[in-house]
Order: sequence, then C-alpha cells, then structure tokens
Amino acid sequence: MWNFPKIIQNFDTTEKCISFAEEEGLILKSKLCRTHRIPMLVSLSDRSTVGIFRCRKGACRKRTAVSRSSGTWFENAKIPLPQIFYIMFAFASHWSHSQVRKNSFIKEPILSSATICDWYNYCREAVVLYQVDHQVAVGKIGGPGKIVQIDESKFGKRKYNKGRRVEGHWGLGMVEDGSDDLRLEVCPDNVRSAEVLIPLIQRHVLQGSIICTDCWKAYDCLSSHGYEHRRVNHSDPENPFVAEDGTHTQRIESQWRVIKRFFLKDNYNNSEDFSNLIYEYVWRKNVANQHHDPFVKLLDAIKHTFKP
Repeated sequence: MWNFPKIIQNFDTTEKCISFAEEEGLILKSKLCRTHRIPMLVSLSDRSTVGIFRCRKGACRKRTAVSRSSGTWFENAKIPLPQIFYIMFAFASHWSHSQVRKNSFIKEPILSSATICDWYNYCREAVVLYQVDHQVAVGKIGGPGKIVQIDESKFGKRKYNKGRRVEGHWGLGMVEDGSDDLRLEVCPDNVRSAEVLIPLIQRHVLQGSIICTDCWKAYDCLSSHGYEHRRVNHSDPENPFVAEDGTHTQRIESQWRVIKRFFLKDNYNNSEDFSNLIYEYVWRKNVANQHHDPFVKLLDAIKHTFKP
C-alpha cells in the first residue's frame, strides 16, 4: 500500500518521477527517428516536463525534436513533476483542497486552488472514462429472475419555490440484489419522466429482470419494456417500507445516504461536474470493495486513457 512518506521518497525529484513514469508506461522510454529508423536520444528541456527525443544524426538532430509528453498525461503540464504526482496521490486519497495545500512537501512553487482544481479535474476525467469503459465491458446488471432495486434521489437544495428553477440534481440509482455493482445516472435537465428514466434503465438493466421501485408514475410502463415490475408504496400507513409480497427498495435507498456523505467534500451543485462526480463515486466504491490501492487504480485509469 502506498502512503504519504513513500510518495515523498519516490517522487521528490524530477528524475525519480521520470523513471517511475517510464516504468509505469506513462511515457515512452525510447522512440525511433522517422528518417533514420534508429533510437533517438533523450534529453531534458524547458519545452517539455518529461524531456524531448532528438535524432542521433548531426543534421537531423538539429531540426528534429519531439516532446516526450505529446499525447500523454503530462502534455501541457505547467507545474513540476513532483507536484503532479503529489496531486495525483492526493486525489486518489480523496483529500480536500485545503488538505493538499497543508500537506504539500514541495514549498515552491506554492500550489494554488486553481491548479489543484485543474489537476483534480484531469484525474476525475481519466477515472470517468475508465469507469464508463469498465461498465460497458462488464455489461448490464440483472437478468431473468434477478432482482434490481431502482430509486431516484435529489442532490442539493430541496426547496420548490413557485416560479423559480429547482436547484440541485436528480440522480437515478440501480443495484442488483447480491451484487456490489452499483449503477448511477444523472437525470438530464432534472426531468424524471418515463421518457427519461426508461432509457437510463435500459442502458444498465437486462430485460427479464425483476425491478423493484416505489410508486413513482414514471415507472408504470416498465412491464411493457420487458421487465417484471414490483412496487412498494411508501405512503402505506401500515408498512411504508416493505410491500406484502416482500418488495422493498431499502438497499438502494441506503446507498443514497452514503453517496451524499461523499459529496460533502465536493460542490455537487456544479452542473458541469456533477455527472463526473457520480462516476468518481462509483469508481471509488469499486476500489474500496475490491481492496485495491486507489493510487494504483488511478494510474491504471490514466494509462487506460492516455497511451503514449
């Protein structure tokens, strides 16, 4: 397992960072000259955080310079490599911005909130792309005879003042009984109609599944889309949590409490970031469930997205 002292030990110099990046496949160790088809030389340069490739031949060497960062995770980086790896570790550890500034072992240049935010967004984008591809590879949840609980929940402000736009976001959650494979989606434009919810469900849940929901009217047509639909009436004064046939949505509902605690560290009222935050949560949940190291899994996500 990685820990903060080991981060200092492994990433406290540019040379160590470059060596690690080479070993992990984040940057190329070597590259052939297109003209002479021979391995190029590697040298450090102010033009590239991780150096450049130059041809060994005299004339070609003068006119040929290829950045090692081109097309990689480090392309267009403006801060030193030790700080980049430090922020990556901080993101994987789910530190707040204030924790990043407080714990930084590199005093110059001082990390600004904007820099931390930018690199956190880069990390999140890599995680999101990785998670989306992972879900496609795994396939849909449920199937004939399998139970999938589905529910929606509101993130952000809950006030519904007449004539004012509703703030926050509606999310749709889906989880199969006996599985930790949680699926989350954001309801576009905060609409929870059947026209919105059914396609989201079809994206993640196999036909033939037994779907358990509350009595929200948008779910009424599930049976006409190849699902067996069971309901629990939360307005039932005698038993608002479990229907007579045992139908309930308690597992997905309990997930919302955990998810909302996660979002306390993030600005979930930011409409541009909310969908990405949803996928980040699922990624972190999977990492924790499988007892993986989050920094290692972040490296996997980056290598999956950026292939030099």
